[in-house]
Amino acid sequence: MITIRPAKLLAVISMSVSLLTVSYANTIASRDGVAGATALIGRVLPGHADRFTCELIAPDQGRDVFEVEPVNDRIVLRGNNGVSLAMAFNWYLRYTAYVNYDWMAAGPLVINGKLPLPAGKVRQVCAARERFFLNYCTYGYTMPWWDAAQWERFVDWMAMNGINRPLLQAGTEAVWLEVWQSYGLPEDQIRNYFGGPAHLPWHRMANQDKWGGPLPVSYIEGQKVLQQKILAQARSLGMKPILSAFAGHVPPQLKKVRPSASITRINPGWGHMSADYTTWFLNPKDPLFKEIQGKFLQKLQEIYGTDHLYGADPFNEIRPPSWEPAYLASVSKTIYESMAMADPDAVWYQMSWTFTHRRNWSTPRLEAMTKAVPLGKLVYLDYVCEEIEFYTKSKQFFGAPFIWCYLANFGGNTHLVAPLNKIQTRLKEALKVKNCVGVGSTLEGLNVNPIAYDLVLEQPWHPNAGVTMDDWITSYATRRAGRPDAADIAAWRQLASRVLLDTGVGIWGHGIAFQALPSIQHPPWGFTNPETPYSNKDLVLAIDKLLEADPACRQADGYQFDLVNLVRQALGNYTLPLYQDMVKAIQTKDLAAFQKASSRFMEVGADLDVLLATRHEFLLGRWIRDARKWGTTKAEQDYYERNARQIISTWHKAGGHFTDYANRQWSGLLSSYYAPRWQKFIEMAAADLKAGKPVDMADYDNWRRTFEDTWSKATSPVFPVEPQGDPCATAERLFRKYRQEMNH
Repeated sequence: MITIRPAKLLAVISMSVSLLTVSYANTIASRDGVAGATALIGRVLPGHADRFTCELIAPDQGRDVFEVEPVNDRIVLRGNNGVSLAMAFNWYLRYTAYVNYDWMAAGPLVINGKLPLPAGKVRQVCAARERFFLNYCTYGYTMPWWDAAQWERFVDWMAMNGINRPLLQAGTEAVWLEVWQSYGLPEDQIRNYFGGPAHLPWHRMANQDKWGGPLPVSYIEGQKVLQQKILAQARSLGMKPILSAFAGHVPPQLKKVRPSASITRINPGWGHMSADYTTWFLNPKDPLFKEIQGKFLQKLQEIYGTDHLYGADPFNEIRPPSWEPAYLASVSKTIYESMAMADPDAVWYQMSWTFTHRRNWSTPRLEAMTKAVPLGKLVYLDYVCEEIEFYTKSKQFFGAPFIWCYLANFGGNTHLVAPLNKIQTRLKEALKVKNCVGVGSTLEGLNVNPIAYDLVLEQPWHPNAGVTMDDWITSYATRRAGRPDAADIAAWRQLASRVLLDTGVGIWGHGIAFQALPSIQHPPWGFTNPETPYSNKDLVLAIDKLLEADPACRQADGYQFDLVNLVRQALGNYTLPLYQDMVKAIQTKDLAAFQKASSRFMEVGADLDVLLATRHEFLLGRWIRDARKWGTTKAEQDYYERNARQIISTWHKAGGHFTDYANRQWSGLLSSYYAPRWQKFIEMAAADLKAGKPVDMADYDNWRRTFEDTWSKATSPVFPVEPQGDPCATAERLFRKYRQEMNH
């Protein structure tokens, strides 16, 4: 595999559009999946591909199906397409070889010795026709800096988890650049309209324009090449990617070249941003709407090909120009009809978050939008079903097909939350609904609670979604540890029954007290809520069990991650009572008690940073390194780093509404961003206590906003990009250090 760096992009992209069109047409036409699955096995498990045979079989009554069988000392994988074959391969890894391939894998799997053979033939039929994955926001909170190697591993992971409807949005701006240039808009004006790389999702969803711009040409061209590679790989496995379509969002400058067009500003102040960043909307009744849709989809197909599936969300977190059902119906009708004019086989995918988020979406309004599109041509993504199953509140989307989706995290918050029983129960019931065509996940960030996503995506492949939770937990624990181990299984059973609970604090603003905005008036916590639905004692007991596992388990990458992840959460939970002790000491004017609690609070935070440094998934340095790689000059590298820092700290401006929305527990972020905020608060609070006066939060908040602004715009220091220290030894040492305190 060749990783294409931005500096080399222009030469790669010089191939003609006609050649690209032929290439993509051939890819789409010839993807029976065997070649794609065989190549996947070679990438994921090098050195063992010759032990596998991939064969095509017929669907099972229209359903995807796979088989795994030992035949003459070979492992035979059968499936009705490439995704089914990849799922069969993963089933073998999980249930025979006891190996886990992670979604944030940093390299291929290594299995020493001869591969074990399955005990017998296994056949699994999928109850869900479509399996959807990703969220527009994931392209800002996880993927804006990924290169070809990272995407290649992730597409393999998606196939191995049965995904056949990935939301693939990279490279969208390359299409729009050509479309808007065709209307006479200059390149620099368009690039400024796009905004920065990490903020593109909210531009694509028409929430805001310009923030973090202008978008460099190197990024637009780089993402174009990357998307072509991603699509080729996905299609070789039989996936049908969902690309973009036009939903009415236009540059304000379009009004100058088409002065008669009906273009209006909508939803001023989204995210408490100034009016400068407000978006503009073209009235669907204007003839220009269908013209733009046609140009966009034609150019999209020239560059990327098509599987006839398009995402479009006209009013995501946005107030429509009119709430009249007739107007809303005209919007839906025009979006679909304009798609169908360019692509008669077009199917439109829309997220139900639009309707969940705003109470104004009454039944008549939603019905008008839905029924304006021919039945089967509009598929709803029921976005956050662990919180609200919108299909139960909308007359099952008036018969329109929908996909049951699990979200679970906003902003990529690294908090331990996974309502396992709710997932299993709700998903099983949803699949009984006639117009539920699939399952999926709309997570905003990866590397959070992998157990929940494994359950969501594997569940439909079990007969009638009927596997018991205890059996599934046992199999999950076994593959994470690389072997059946009684202590490891007991730890996961403890987690499933006492920690990963259905009841809880929701999914908004997860975090720990050490990440929260320093204050003496919590709650409310804003976007960092450290409350948990479980007692930290129960998490501590699970870690006790995990540490009793056979030492051989420590060789398994899944076990290493789990131990670090669980200790991370337990230590993080402990910062809440320490913070509460600090507040109590301030209220009682007890300086000695305040100094004792605050000292321990900062010590835990420093140790957390050391623990997180042992795993690549928790390194700020990698996030920044990956961002800087996109730069073709020093100035561009600095620009990308600032954008990367912004999205995980202030989001847009210091003191703004979204500060800490995408909070993360990452080594480097704790030590350079969260710790200084608390250290200054502690110093100022201690000085005020000594002086016998109230803590001056206004003075502190002024300092904090200046600090956050400076941090988000910095380009130094350089943070480590490789893990440091032994993950298991470090986790155990720090767990033992605080165990008794955490258990109270």
